[in-house]
Amino acid sequence: MSRALTQRPASRAISGRAPSVRVAAFFGKPSTTTSGSKSGSSVRITGRAPVLADPVDFEQVGFRFDPANNRWLRDDRFAGKFDQTLATPKSGTPYVVWPAIHTLLVSKGLRSVTPEEARILAEQQGWTLVDVRLGDDFVKTHAEGAISLPIYRYVEGTSFWDNVKKAAMAVGFAMRATERDPGFGDKALAMLKKNQKVLLMCAIGGTLDTLVDLRKGVKKPIRDPERAFGRESRSLKAAYELINAGWDAKNIYWVEGGLQQWRFRGLPTEGTQA
Repeated sequence: MSRALTQRPASRAISGRAPSVRVAAFFGKPSTTTSGSKSGSSVRITGRAPVLADPVDFEQVGFRFDPANNRWLRDDRFAGKFDQTLATPKSGTPYVVWPAIHTLLVSKGLRSVTPEEARILAEQQGWTLVDVRLGDDFVKTHAEGAISLPIYRYVEGTSFWDNVKKAAMAVGFAMRATERDPGFGDKALAMLKKNQKVLLMCAIGGTLDTLVDLRKGVKKPIRDPERAFGRESRSLKAAYELINAGWDAKNIYWVEGGLQQWRFRGLPTEGTQA
């Protein structure tokens, strides 16, 4: 976790800029992400901005957790109460809650690209494809040419709650328990050049959209209470950590649909089970 989050007021630490940052909402189809020739490096890829139900302003956005439905809700009555954005789990290290991450990423103008666009950027325009899934998953299969930089790791602690988490995951899901890697930012700076152009990929991609477009071109997108802050993913959390480590959002794209869509669309993969 960035030291800035623990040494400054939370609202300033999360924004990294003056608090009154407004992002216009989109109420229709996203803007076209590519232009020019569709072959070779002449393709101009600018990414896709999130489709938002409401403007985002750090002075006005508030949120609260709804335990009955196990989800975050946007509730601007709680605007400015960013002192509650850090969660401290019984196992693992403190982390910033998803609504605060979403607010930052939207305010910074983070954009996404399709798997096909990501491949063009990686192969022809010098971008680096970064897989943030667990290292074991990367070894099994990953997008061709990607490097591994996991944002999660297997639980390393041995406290009572660490052991409870390990046992619960092993017995209930036949899986090894994981936790956020607090050293992700430092590892990124060791592996990559600061502000190096990166394409972040996880398993599913997630979304920053707060409107759901079920019938594109037929009806307007609708509000979904489950998408008040999009849908979190490891690639989006990794984008937050890179921005916190000094990356400019214009040098980061996240890949829509993650590795699942990459494989579904028949793009090349590598690994022991590719």
